[in-house]
Amino acid sequence: MDQPQAKRQRVHTGTMEHCQYFVKRKKRYCRMTVKKGNKFCGEHMEVSGEITVHEKKKRIACPIDSSHTCYESRLEQHLKVCNAKKMIDAKPAYIIDGINRGDVLENPKHVSLNLLEESVVESVIRRVEAAYVDLPEVEELILQHEVLDSEVNSPVYGNNTRKHLIQNSSLLGHINRAGLAREDTCFIEFGAGKGKLTYWLAQMLKTTNNSTVVLVDRSSHRNKNDNKLKNDETNVNTIRIRADIADLALSRIPEISSIKHKVGIAKHLCGAATDLTIRCLSRLIVEDINTQVSGLVIAFCCHHRCDYASYVGKDYLRTCGFTADEFPILCSIASWATCGTGKNRDALTDPTVNAYNYSHEEKLKKRESLGKKAKALLNWGRIEHLKTLGFHSNLYYYTTPQVSLENVCVIATRKSVRAP
Repeated sequence: MDQPQAKRQRVHTGTMEHCQYFVKRKKRYCRMTVKKGNKFCGEHMEVSGEITVHEKKKRIACPIDSSHTCYESRLEQHLKVCNAKKMIDAKPAYIIDGINRGDVLENPKHVSLNLLEESVVESVIRRVEAAYVDLPEVEELILQHEVLDSEVNSPVYGNNTRKHLIQNSSLLGHINRAGLAREDTCFIEFGAGKGKLTYWLAQMLKTTNNSTVVLVDRSSHRNKNDNKLKNDETNVNTIRIRADIADLALSRIPEISSIKHKVGIAKHLCGAATDLTIRCLSRLIVEDINTQVSGLVIAFCCHHRCDYASYVGKDYLRTCGFTADEFPILCSIASWATCGTGKNRDALTDPTVNAYNYSHEEKLKKRESLGKKAKALLNWGRIEHLKTLGFHSNLYYYTTPQVSLENVCVIATRKSVRAP
């Protein structure tokens, strides 16, 4: 135990009304109070192995949420007040477990590249190289919007903040250029986080009538930027929904059902979340024939975190000769685009790299190149799927690699036929 922990322990043991169990994950002691004569709270009695005055009372995992326990003899009473049960009972109509997740039975197991036969990985690499040759070149189209001009050029921001402002400015420029910033439109920001993109979108839509933004995120955040909009003179209504995209049914949100146009937006939507978003929007097209999903603007991120069950471009990958079991290999190779140029010496011992007779620098460049090609294939599979939904889609480099290594976005527009 290091000195700071030892010091904390001496202070803590003097306060015996609190649990004495040290929670390694949180790097502190449990703060639950204990009954007289006990050293540990109910949650940590069995973990600690401590004999307590309640040793005859068996604790079991809660049948609703196994992350916490309760006394077996008090199970019925616990279920009446369990917070997990309250959350289930209060589940809104637009939350349907796993509705956008795809067939989870299709998901192949991820295996580290180092544990695979060299010939297996080499075979995937050859097909990546072959399929990439047929892909169209991605155009660089870096835009900006005037609502962010002063912010981008402000000296008060550091480089990291300025990079996010530059990306938001370009995405707003693409939304505007695609003709998606129009009246009677509901924008859905998936993976909204603190709502920074929504905040600047609202500034752009100040003079646009009947504009709504729905912010979707599975976590609860402090200091949300959409809260600032309540005091701003904007003409934009904001709705925040706490939900996993995998469980979200947009057609069941009554507040947006009457809005004519729906547009999905996201900045750095991580891995499988991009495919879940496309599935979520496609389900809205099918379930609500009176709505128009007019477009989507998504900046991709973290292709190595895609999963086969939710990935929407399976048909395209099959035409390229990739099997379901090879999908995790493809995703692992995609990670080389952003981490293959680091100084990790373990990466350079990878047999898939050493198979080439390259110098140290050439190996790194080769890994990065292969990673970009794998990412391009995954992106193009999504484009092909969007075509089947009636979208006209394009991939763009919306910012420079110096601003973000994840600098590709998809701009898709769709003309729907409204029901008579």
